[in-house]
Amino acid sequence: MKRLSFLFVFIAVYSYSMLTQAQDFDIPSGSVMRMINCKIIDDRFDFNDVVERARVLEFDENAPNIIFFRRPIYATPEYHESWDMQIAAYYPSYTEMVDRRVASGDNSYGRLPISCSSPFVARNVIINPTGSQLEDQTAMLTRFCTLNQGASLRSAYNRMRTAAENFASAGNSSMTQMWTPGLGGPRNADFDFVLAVVGPNRSELTERLDMMRNGFRPVPAENSPSFSCDRPSMWATSRVYQASN
Repeated sequence: MKRLSFLFVFIAVYSYSMLTQAQDFDIPSGSVMRMINCKIIDDRFDFNDVVERARVLEFDENAPNIIFFRRPIYATPEYHESWDMQIAAYYPSYTEMVDRRVASGDNSYGRLPISCSSPFVARNVIINPTGSQLEDQTAMLTRFCTLNQGASLRSAYNRMRTAAENFASAGNSSMTQMWTPGLGGPRNADFDFVLAVVGPNRSELTERLDMMRNGFRPVPAENSPSFSCDRPSMWATSRVYQASN
């Protein structure tokens, strides 16, 4: 009888161990995101004017899959001093990005009253898709994150995935993304990835902030963190274009 009881305990422990290991997921390939920071150079235009003008531009088969214009609400003083907005264009792969931009002549935003930085490209991995359709106007949080000693991007991804699932179980369906540096940008970046959270609407995102303010913790405190992040910046985001397919 004792041997049988021991066998049941062993099976239970082994099964739990296998279940825990099954939560160690590979990072998906994701998509490619091309970003530029821009300054509005005509005093007659504000951010909303630029968005509306961009929405009437003609986009063809060489356009990105989706384009967002972002306005900083709470960002660093340095960003506010230098830039008014950011443009993010999403492609399915590096090959598609380069081929489409070569074919389009690389001058999509030349008709807008903006002056922009050199582009930088990141790999964009959606950790959990939002449970609701993204509205054309919503909000986003971004944080620059650094891996702790001995940690990997994979361990960080799995921790964020657990956190996202726990937020969803608690009723918040905001989308979590992981951006890792790809092409361009600072030569000696002092971060390993960007953690981005996008609400399907603005209130869903601010509700997540209030959940944290009220004590909700998406990952148990006893779990040693694989990364640390700076304070979040908040952005207003506007969808300018999305391919119909």
